Amino acid sequence: MRRVFLLAVALLAAPSSSVPAETERVGILILAHGGSNRWNSMVHKAVREADLEQPTELALGMGMHGEEVRSFQQAVDRLERKQVSRIAVVPLLVSSHSEVYRQFEYLFGLRRTAEWPEVAPLRLEVPIVMGHGLDDHPLVGEVALERAKRLSRRPDRETVVLAAHGPNDETDNQRWLADLRAAAQFVKERGAFRDVLTVTMRDDAPNAVKDQADRQFRELVRAAGEEGRVLIVPVLIARGGIERKIPKILAGLSYAFSGDTLLPDRRVVGWIAQEAGRLAAHPSSEAGEAVVK
Repeated sequence: MRRVFLLAVALLAAPSSSVPAETERVGILILAHGGSNRWNSMVHKAVREADLEQPTELALGMGMHGEEVRSFQQAVDRLERKQVSRIAVVPLLVSSHSEVYRQFEYLFGLRRTAEWPEVAPLRLEVPIVMGHGLDDHPLVGEVALERAKRLSRRPDRETVVLAAHGPNDETDNQRWLADLRAAAQFVKERGAFRDVLTVTMRDDAPNAVKDQADRQFRELVRAAGEEGRVLIVPVLIARGGIERKIPKILAGLSYAFSGDTLLPDRRVVGWIAQEAGRLAAHPSSEAGEAVVK
């Protein structure tokens, strides 16, 4: 069963007592990795289509350097100027098992240590509640299945490879792959494919780790190609990012690939709206309290 973790912290400037959720004015802050103009525009469009009723801001970046953190701070400031009593943070990430997610936690005061310590935490005047990324949400498998079917000719003779970005750390990588395997199982069962495999490209990792990931990706596709046709489905938020590197990684191998990512898809838009509503309804907590739900 999917577990959803919520972390909440009330800052010193916030009231010490809980405020009933129905009396609060909650702001929604959606965070996403950011990328090319095409990548960013797809995310902006999805947020607009979510049509949230609460005051909403979108901030793009990993929180690695000052420019990105200033963008995050400006989004927070805009929400606070709208007199919100707390902010619900929705990380639009494929996985919470990553350096990026932990950096988000650090910036919002939910973690003591930074992944990239060159930047300081944000200035916050209201409590924060933060959700997780997509992780093992069923929509990942549902969208991947639809993408695979578009490429398919004879499912019983085809192997689907779900290719995700992946993190730097190996422990994170195993957790990311575990969530990805849940999607793979769904695609295999519902699509009746010969097999469905998973891989992470680990594009931001040190060269030795990234090169090994590239070799594993190539070997996976080569071996699967000996048994039949191979379909590559990128499990990424939007186009205009790392999916463009797949043809280079797999140069000389035979496979079918469209480059279609999770967006655009109505299910991702629905997830944004659902997460925003769920987090907005979550009651405020006492300072420093971690809420597990």
